[in-house]
Amino acid sequence: MVGRHSTRVSLDLNAGGSCNADMGLAVVAPLAGVVRAALHWNGVTPGEGNHVWLELDDGCLPGPTFFHIDHLLDIVCTEGQRLAPGDPIGLCGASGGWDCAHGHCEWLTGPPRDGWFQWPYGWSRAQVEAAYWNPWEWWAAASAKVLAEGDRPIPPEVVKVLDDWQIKHWVMPDLWQWAGIDYNPDAGTSQGWVDALRAGNYLGRPRTGERPYGEGADVGVWQEFESGVLLYRLRDGQASWTG
Repeated sequence: MVGRHSTRVSLDLNAGGSCNADMGLAVVAPLAGVVRAALHWNGVTPGEGNHVWLELDDGCLPGPTFFHIDHLLDIVCTEGQRLAPGDPIGLCGASGGWDCAHGHCEWLTGPPRDGWFQWPYGWSRAQVEAAYWNPWEWWAAASAKVLAEGDRPIPPEVVKVLDDWQIKHWVMPDLWQWAGIDYNPDAGTSQGWVDALRAGNYLGRPRTGERPYGEGADVGVWQEFESGVLLYRLRDGQASWTG
């Protein structure tokens, strides 16, 4: 399924072949988590229809996440059930009084403050941004971490969605943690790693911590990674890399 419509709050997914091309297709957990609510539609009241809330706790999350999926044709999970990535949640549908089958998805930064039928109508932008993940940024960061966990390069189309701050705080800490090496997002080598990534060089996990090099005016630090070596010059704050 591909995105047809998105906002800062939600992402509607539909393959686009026809209005109901996705009717009855499986909807699965994006990452591991626990079903916190599985709510069945009464067949009358317009709105979410059959919908499910998952509290995700996967190691590849960019941060705390409650995942919400609406308009299901049917629900095949139960409250309290643990789901692995790819486990079925339900079937894509149009419940809630909608014309076309689609998956309406939301990613919250914590449990919904207004309960399982929350919709932030009338909220300020600051309130929305504090309570909801940007769907595209969440997908990009989670995808990057899944690939990184499998020792696979992060593709440029994923990197393009994220700014430097997001890469350094949502993706890189786990790479260093998995390697058992202390991480400092403010280090010159950290920014150099991001610069290399944007230049098409995925250095992967670190093999060492920072080590000094040079003497006199030409001093800096270097760090070995799985796919190359990065050097950071203290004189001008520039990084270079191999690999």
